[in-house]
Amino acid sequence: MFFNNNSTYPVGLDISDLSLKLVQLNKQGDKIKIQAIGKTDLPSGLIEDGEIKNKDKVINEINKLISNPGYGKVTSNEIIACLPETKTFIKLIEIAKTPNPLSEIIEGEIEKHVPMAIEEIYYDWQIIENKLDKQRVLIGAAPLDIVNQYINLLDRAKLSTTALEIEPISLCRALLAEEKPKFKGQPNNNYGIIDIGAKRTSMTIYSKNTILFTLSMPISGEKITKNIAETLKIELKQAEKAKIICGLDKGKAQGIIKNILSGMIEELIKKINEAIEFYQNHYPGNGPLNKILLCGGGANIKNLSEIIGQATAVEVKKGNALINLAELSENFSKILTETHKLKADFIKDKNNGGGEKIISVAQDTSLTYATAIGLALRGIFIDEI
Repeated sequence: MFFNNNSTYPVGLDISDLSLKLVQLNKQGDKIKIQAIGKTDLPSGLIEDGEIKNKDKVINEINKLISNPGYGKVTSNEIIACLPETKTFIKLIEIAKTPNPLSEIIEGEIEKHVPMAIEEIYYDWQIIENKLDKQRVLIGAAPLDIVNQYINLLDRAKLSTTALEIEPISLCRALLAEEKPKFKGQPNNNYGIIDIGAKRTSMTIYSKNTILFTLSMPISGEKITKNIAETLKIELKQAEKAKIICGLDKGKAQGIIKNILSGMIEELIKKINEAIEFYQNHYPGNGPLNKILLCGGGANIKNLSEIIGQATAVEVKKGNALINLAELSENFSKILTETHKLKADFIKDKNNGGGEKIISVAQDTSLTYATAIGLALRGIFIDEI
C-alpha cells in the first residue's frame, strides 16, 4: 500500500463482529467531503463480541479494504478506530469540589461507577460543566486487554493508530449538527440515539452538548433475521430479505413478518421507555427528550420509527449520517444503496395486483456508516477547534 503523506486527515475505521467500514474525509474550503468510503463483510467467527479471534485474517481484510475501497482512494495510513460498544463504558457524573487534585478524585469516582477494576482499564475524562460547588465530568473506560488487542491489530497491519474511541461518541459526532465546533444555534434538543446493529443495539442519551449515559437494548438485526427464519422455516438469506422488504408493514406478507417481530419490538419499546424515565428522573433540569434518532442497519426496518414514536410520544426518525458533510447520499448511490429481491408470492403484497413475480427494494445503507463517518470527523473537528 502506498500513501500520500501530505494527506491531513486520518481514516475512520469501524471494526465490528461481521463487517469493516472505512471513511476518509477531506476539506475543500469550508466543506467536508468524502475522500474514500468502503465496506467489507467478515466471515463469522473472526471477531466475537468485540474480541479478535483471528488477527491474521482480520488484518488481511483490513488491508484489502484500504487498498480497494468502494469509492475513492485512501491516502493516509493513520487510523481512528472505535472500540467495541459492549466492552466500553461512558457516563456523565457529578463530583463535589474539594481541595484534592481532580485526577485523584476521578480515580475514586471511576471505581464507584465503572464495573471494572481500575488496574484493568484505560480511562479518560473531560470536564463538561464547572459550577461553584461541583463539576460535571464525562468519564469513559475500556479494558486494557481489548485496547491492546486493537492497537496490536492495527500495528501488525502496518497502520498508525491516531486514536481509539468509544462508539457512542463517534455516533453523536456523525448524526448531530450540534457536534460541529462552529455550530450556529442553541443546543436546545435532547436526543436518544438508537443504534440497531447486526449483533447488538444500544441507546445513547445526549443532552446539552454531551452524552449522559448509554445502555444496551434486547434486539439485534441478526436476532430478528434468525427469529424469522426459525418461525417460517426458511433460509437465513431469505429471512433477511423478508425483514427488509416487509418489516413492520401489516400489508406485506399478510402481516406475518410484523407479527413475528412484534414481541421483540415490544421489549425494545419497553427498554426505551425505561431509559426515558431514567433520564427524566435523574436529569429533570435538562428538559424533555425531544427526538429519537435511529441508526445502524436496523433503522431501515419498515414502519419502525412510526411504531416507536407512537409508543413513546417522542418524535422518532432515521438519523442523517451525512448531516455534517457537504455530500448528498445520491452522489454515492452505487455504494450506499443495496437492492433486495423477494418472490411476490411470499410477500403477497396487496398493492402488487399479481403483476410482478419479484418484488425489488432499494435500501439506503448510509446509516451503517455512521460510526466510521464520526470517527473520520474527529480529526477534522479537532483541527477546527
